[in-house]
Amino acid sequence: MSTFPTSFGRAPNALFTQASLSNLNRTSLKLLHVNNQLATGLDILRPSDDPVRSATIATLNARLDRNNQILKNLGFASDSLDTLDIALRDAKDLIDEALTIALEQSSTPTDADTRSGQANIIDSLVKSLFTISNRKSVVGHVFGGGAPGRPPIELFGNAYRFVGGRGGMLADLGGISDIPITMGADNAIGAVSARVKGTVDLNPDLTRSTRLADLNGARSVGVSTGEIRMRFNAGPALTIDLSNAVTVGNANDTITAAIRQYETEHGVTILGPGGVSTAGGAISIDVPAGDLEFSDLQGSAVARDLGLTDGAGSVFNAGSPAGADLDPRLTWTTPVSALSGLGGAPLGQVSLTTNGKNHTIDLSGAQTLADIRSAFEAGGTNVVVEISEDGRSINVKTAVAGTRDQAMTITEITGGGNTASLLGVRTLGPETLLSDFNDGRGVKVNQTEPDFRITLGDGFEITIDLTAADIGTVQDLLDAVNAQANDQLTAAGRPTTDFVAELEFPGNGIVFAQDPAIAATGKIGVTRLNNSPAAEQLGLLHATLDPSGARMVAQDRAAVRVDNLFTHLLDLAEALRTNDTLGIELAYGKLQAGADRLNQSRSVVGGYGKRVEDEKLRQEDRQVVDETLRSQLRDVDFAAASTLFAQLQLQLQAGLTVTAQSQQLTLLNFLG
Repeated sequence: MSTFPTSFGRAPNALFTQASLSNLNRTSLKLLHVNNQLATGLDILRPSDDPVRSATIATLNARLDRNNQILKNLGFASDSLDTLDIALRDAKDLIDEALTIALEQSSTPTDADTRSGQANIIDSLVKSLFTISNRKSVVGHVFGGGAPGRPPIELFGNAYRFVGGRGGMLADLGGISDIPITMGADNAIGAVSARVKGTVDLNPDLTRSTRLADLNGARSVGVSTGEIRMRFNAGPALTIDLSNAVTVGNANDTITAAIRQYETEHGVTILGPGGVSTAGGAISIDVPAGDLEFSDLQGSAVARDLGLTDGAGSVFNAGSPAGADLDPRLTWTTPVSALSGLGGAPLGQVSLTTNGKNHTIDLSGAQTLADIRSAFEAGGTNVVVEISEDGRSINVKTAVAGTRDQAMTITEITGGGNTASLLGVRTLGPETLLSDFNDGRGVKVNQTEPDFRITLGDGFEITIDLTAADIGTVQDLLDAVNAQANDQLTAAGRPTTDFVAELEFPGNGIVFAQDPAIAATGKIGVTRLNNSPAAEQLGLLHATLDPSGARMVAQDRAAVRVDNLFTHLLDLAEALRTNDTLGIELAYGKLQAGADRLNQSRSVVGGYGKRVEDEKLRQEDRQVVDETLRSQLRDVDFAAASTLFAQLQLQLQAGLTVTAQSQQLTLLNFLG
């Protein structure tokens, strides 16, 4: 008797077929998935396979991508720092050669022709330094600072001008991103911009357009914004919101609106015709009668910052209409008319000399500080005007390195209205420090013996014995010389008008003048005493005599020069060419200081290089750890996948066999 297998139920063939195909498809799908895993080597082929692991893998991918970029950046940084190190080494070798020449020529008596020949060698060293200064790495010019795309040193006539960026270029270097991979202004080559630091606090007045962000504030900590309280004659308080105030005008308008509201609500009169305005550097409020008081909310200092209260009960009234001075800082939009430091005097013209060329700077039409800057910088002057860090004065700087006759000077001119002095940018004025003379070497005096002798035309001698207290500023020096001269003239029964020390005007220079009647008998002169360097360092030994012999104008030793290797090499070449032993010695001292800076810079660059190499190792170790973790999460286990693949193949084959057999059964098989 025939039997029907228990695995077959009473069901249509279509149902058997559909069930069999479903099982075969599931097996085929799993087989496809395993096949893709084996082909790609990945355990997760799409995020939906495992959302948690996929999110972790995505994070690791992003971290590894950044890590790869950091490693590339570190490679660029290493190349740039290596190039810097080699350039500094080459520059040091070059300066050592110049030092050797300077030492030989200053210590061994040589003739002018020999020194002139050595000057030609120094000229070639200057050209070599120019090439070194413009050396490039993969990131650009290594001495270009933050702008390495252009050569940082340009040949400017017979001088050299620094046009690179400040600071150094930074890159994403992981944990050492603070390391600059280039050098900029103030680098070891010495591309330093010499500057005239303004000596006058221009003290701008407060205007409606003055930004609150440009105020030092009554507490010298800036100005905050927010809510303040106001009340009149100890009446009810009103809150004023200054959060949206950007300028002084905004703050004044908001305060005015609040006061008007207070007047309406309480039936009082507070403001006079002057309203809320500005006076000098302070906010002013016209209160004809009564006391208007401002105060801060707890934890706030807005009213104190704006000078509306001192925190101790100060009020605005008829006798006290102005608040505290808010000390506005200079900005390029500051009107010239608001510069109270000028004392109301109009601006005129100044004389600017740089790179051997003289420029007349006309400031009579300047309306803002930006106009003053434009006037100085226009016309190929190659100077830059900047606002001082404290926002009180302006500085004028040059980046042109040349010989002494190419130095920068700013002087007064006839009819110029003392404009250079008004702006505080005259290079040789009464307030000029003698420590700034001679390229920063200053002026030295004998401690116990006289320094120099002034001889008048009739033979009368005035002995000058300077002390450290006499060489603070130019005015200190003039006062000391005049005092000693007056004492000696008076003791000899002569009028004090026989001699006077003063400052040249127009122009720059210390002037020694004698009475014209004495000049008719002979010229005035100066002689150094006791080997004191004071007369030479003050420029008195290189003074210019007028035709009458009544006045001698000292050489301007306060001229501004760039303190860098180019300047000192050019000075050495000039001293050798003119057979100036003292000049050779001075250039030697400056070059020695430059060599020391090169050594220091090489040490810094070497330290940077070591940090870069250490960071590369750290990043590579981190990369290995991240890649290992990602592999554990993402990569397929080939042994397990191969076993599963074989199982699925067998399962598919079995399924196909069973399906084929089931499709062969008919009704006759069932009836048996």
